[in-house]
Amino acid sequence: MRRRFRTSVVAACVTAAALIPAAPSWAQETTPPTINVATLSPSAPTGQNNWYRDSVTLNMSATDDVGIDKFQYSLNGGAAYIDVPVAGAPASATASAVITQEGNTSVRYRAVDTSGNVAAFRSISVRIDTRAPAASYPAITDGHVGHVATLIPTRTDPTPGSGGVAVLNMYLDGKLVPPLPVQTSDLSLGVHTLAVHLSDAASNSAKYTQTFIVTTSFADVGTLIAGFVTAGSVPAEAGAALQAKLDQAKALADADSAKPARQVLNEFVSIANARIAHGSVRSTLVGDARYLIDQLNGRLAPEPATGLKSEPAEGPKFIPDPVLAPLPHNPHADYNVLIFSKTTGFRHDHIPHTVAAIQKLGIAHNFNVDVYDPQLPTVTLPTSPFLSLDTLKQYDTIVFESNVGHPGPLNSITEQPNFEAYMNQGGGYVGIHGAADSFEIGTWPWYGNLVGGFFTNHPNGQNGFGQCGSCIHTEVVTEDKTHPATAHLPARWMTVDELYNFDRNMRADVHTLLSLNEDSYQRSLNSGNAATNPLQLMNGDHPIAWCQNWDGGKAFSTILGHFRTQYYDDSFMRIILGGIETTADRKGANCSSYRETSLLIEADRAAGLLTAAAADAAGAALDIARDSYLATNYTTAIPALNSIVALANDKASGDAAARSELARQARELREWMQNLNRNR
Repeated sequence: MRRRFRTSVVAACVTAAALIPAAPSWAQETTPPTINVATLSPSAPTGQNNWYRDSVTLNMSATDDVGIDKFQYSLNGGAAYIDVPVAGAPASATASAVITQEGNTSVRYRAVDTSGNVAAFRSISVRIDTRAPAASYPAITDGHVGHVATLIPTRTDPTPGSGGVAVLNMYLDGKLVPPLPVQTSDLSLGVHTLAVHLSDAASNSAKYTQTFIVTTSFADVGTLIAGFVTAGSVPAEAGAALQAKLDQAKALADADSAKPARQVLNEFVSIANARIAHGSVRSTLVGDARYLIDQLNGRLAPEPATGLKSEPAEGPKFIPDPVLAPLPHNPHADYNVLIFSKTTGFRHDHIPHTVAAIQKLGIAHNFNVDVYDPQLPTVTLPTSPFLSLDTLKQYDTIVFESNVGHPGPLNSITEQPNFEAYMNQGGGYVGIHGAADSFEIGTWPWYGNLVGGFFTNHPNGQNGFGQCGSCIHTEVVTEDKTHPATAHLPARWMTVDELYNFDRNMRADVHTLLSLNEDSYQRSLNSGNAATNPLQLMNGDHPIAWCQNWDGGKAFSTILGHFRTQYYDDSFMRIILGGIETTADRKGANCSSYRETSLLIEADRAAGLLTAAAADAAGAALDIARDSYLATNYTTAIPALNSIVALANDKASGDAAARSELARQARELREWMQNLNRNR
C-alpha cells in the first residue's frame, strides 16, 4: 500500500544567536527581517529531472534587529501561510519545515519579527513525485479482445505528478519487443500477455502485465479478409469466395442452424487451404474459422484467468557528469587523437561523458587524446588547433563530438580552410551525433559532404527515460560487418537514442554500415501521438552510421550517441573505437562509395587521364551498379563493376596509374556488394 502524506509536516529546528533587548514602549520598530535564500535537504534531487521521490526539508534563515518571532511558508501561492515558531526571539535564526506536497510547488517563505514586521517573501521550487505511473488497455474488456483490435496502453501518472511517462521496456508473451501498438490480428487466438515497464520523469517505475484472451467473430473474420485482400495477401477472387461463405455461415448461425453453419465454415476452410499460399495469412483465416466451428459446437476450451497486475520496477539510473582532466601525454603512444566539442549552439549533455569515454579508450589502446572545447575549461587546450595546419597535422584523426553551431564552431576564414587542407593531405575525421548538426545547411557544403548529411529534425520522446527526453527505441540493422566498428555487432539489435532525420538520403554517397529499421519506431508509443499518427522519417531508408574516403582523407560518422548511457556501453564504444582506428589508418576498412568512384571518373576525364569513351563506359556501368545497389539487387551490381575492372585493365582506356586506381575502387565496390549479397 502506498503511503499517504499530509499536506505538510512541520519540523521546527531553531538556532538562536544573541537576544535583542526589548525596545522602549514608546519606540515602534518598523524594519522587517532580512530573509536569506533557503536551501533544500537533500540538496541533490533523489529522482531524475530535478524531482524528489520523497519528502524534502526546507531550510530557512533570517536576521532582525529586534528578534525573529517565527518563519512562515506557503504551499498555495500565498493564500495561506503555515507558521514555524521560533523560541527566544533571537536576532539570527534558522528553522526547517518538511514539505510533502506532491507536484511542482513554488514554496513561498518569509520571516516575522517580534514587532509584527513581515519580510518580503522569497520562493523556491520543490518538485516531489512519489508515485509510479499506471497502465491500462481500453481495448481489452473483461480480459477479452477481438482479432482485429489495436492494443495501445493508456499511461497515466497520478496527479500531481512529474509526467513524461515512458515505456522503458515492452514484452509480448515474455519476449522483449519494441514499444509499438500491438495488432491482435498478428496474434494467435487464445491467451497472451503484454507487459510494459513504465517510468515517469522523476524515475518512479512499475511494471504492468496484462493477461488477455484473443477471440474472434464473424465480423472480425470479414474484416481480416478485407484487410488481406487490400494488402495483396489474398487474391480478390479468393477473398470474394471466402466472404460469401462467411456471410452464408453467419446467416445460418443467426437462424440457429448451427450444423449447416458449421458445414459452410468447413467449406470456407477448404477454400482458404486451396486458394491462399501457405503462411500466416492462411493459418489465421483457417484458425478463425475453426474457432467459430468450435464455438457453434460449444466446444471452446476452458479459459485461463485474465487481468492486469502491477509490480515495482527499477527506474532509469542517474549518471552524474564526470570530473575531467587532461590525459597525460604518452611519448610512447601509437598515435594522437583530437576531440573537438566546441559548440556555438545547442549543448549536448553527453559531451563530458564522451570525452571521458574516449580518454579511457586512449589509455586502453595506446593513443594520446587532446581536447579542444573552451566550455570544458579543466581539460581543453588553451588555443584552437584549427588555427594552424601544422598543429592539426599532429593528430592522426579528429573526433567532432556534437559540436553543434549555427553559425558553426569553426571560423570560415581562419579555421575551416586548415581543416579542409588537413583532410586533403590524408587526415581523419570521426563525427559523433550532433556533428551532423554543425554549421548552417548550405554555408559549408564541403563539411556536409564530409559528415554525410545535415541534421534536420528528430522525433520527440518522453522524460521518463531520465536523462534523455528525446530518446526512443529503435532496431538497428548492421549492414556491413566487415568494418572494425561493426564486426562485433549482431545483424539486428535494439537501442534507445535520439534519432536524426537528414537533409538528404546519403546512401548513394557513403558506405553505409548501420541503418535504422523505421518500422521499429515509426509508431513508437514514446513519441507523442505516433502510435496513431506515424512519424515522418526518411521514407524507409535510414542510414545512421557510415564511412567514406573523402577529399584525400578518411571519414567515419555515427549519428547515434545522444544518450549519455551509450558511453558506458562497451558495445557502443567499440563502434567509436573502430571509427577512430580506421580513420587514423591503424586498421583497414573497405569504405568505398559510389560517389567516390564517380568523382574519380569525372576528374580523370577532365584531366585527360581516361579517354572520353572509357570514361563514358565506366560512368554508365557505375550508374547501373549504383542503381542496382540502391534497389538491393546486388547480383546485378556485380557484373557492372566487373566491366569497370575489365575496362580499367585495357591499356587503351588511358593512363596506367589512373586505370589502376579505377580498378582498385571498382574491386572494392564489388567486394562490398558481394558481402551484402552473402549477408542478405
